[in-house]
Amino acid sequence: MRRSFIYLATIFLSFTLLCSLAYAGGHKFRYKLKPGDKWIAKEVSQVKTEVMGTKSVTRTKRTVTYKVKKGPKKGWVTVTAEVTSQTNQMDKQPANKQNTLAGMIFKADMHWSGEIRNYSYSGGDPQIAQYIGPAMKMAMFRFPEFPEGSLRIGDEFDVTHKMEMPGMQGMGGMQSATKMIYTLEEVRKGLAYFSVKSRTVMKGSGMDMKDAGKSEAIFDMKAGMWIEHETKSRSQVMAGMGSGGYTMNVSKMTLEKQ
Repeated sequence: MRRSFIYLATIFLSFTLLCSLAYAGGHKFRYKLKPGDKWIAKEVSQVKTEVMGTKSVTRTKRTVTYKVKKGPKKGWVTVTAEVTSQTNQMDKQPANKQNTLAGMIFKADMHWSGEIRNYSYSGGDPQIAQYIGPAMKMAMFRFPEFPEGSLRIGDEFDVTHKMEMPGMQGMGGMQSATKMIYTLEEVRKGLAYFSVKSRTVMKGSGMDMKDAGKSEAIFDMKAGMWIEHETKSRSQVMAGMGSGGYTMNVSKMTLEKQ
């Protein structure tokens, strides 16, 4: 009986040690998008704005369809994104279902690590596309590039997005830089939970804006894709003497494979 107990205890300790070593090795993250895949992203956001004592609230619902095709080489896929529906509502006015991005196709090559190359856009209203096309890269392909190694609980990595938007109808262009810091908080039942901190600086057209936000994001390790991203951020706007203001943005995006 004693020998059996010692034997079982040894097996248990060995198993525990192996689990500890596996945990110590961390978790590797990669995107597992395949040609033929189709993902639907649904985003709901609310933006509260106050400028010179005037307050307003804008609510937006947006659906984006992602389609995956064969990439230019091994390890890469080509992803297209299209805003298939959008509803806007300002204050208590009737909801407006006009989709200003209708007909626009956003396209990029994506590596399993999340690296994005060859971003392009086409279709839609030519004037709107020329102005907003460059700015939509981050909005359409908000898939951060993962580090090469493994991540343990508490580890973090950061990504920086830079954007340049040309001027429109006599207005000057705008430039911005956004730094996002992802921290792995927990891995449970195949889902990885991240907390995210972000800071954005935007300048142009006589306006300076600084934004700070906190997010929570969930990555499905089996599917190899983000399935939820919830954000809260606050922006300070400075646009000349006495015309400063702020915005509060709350949004939630969910993604589902079709």
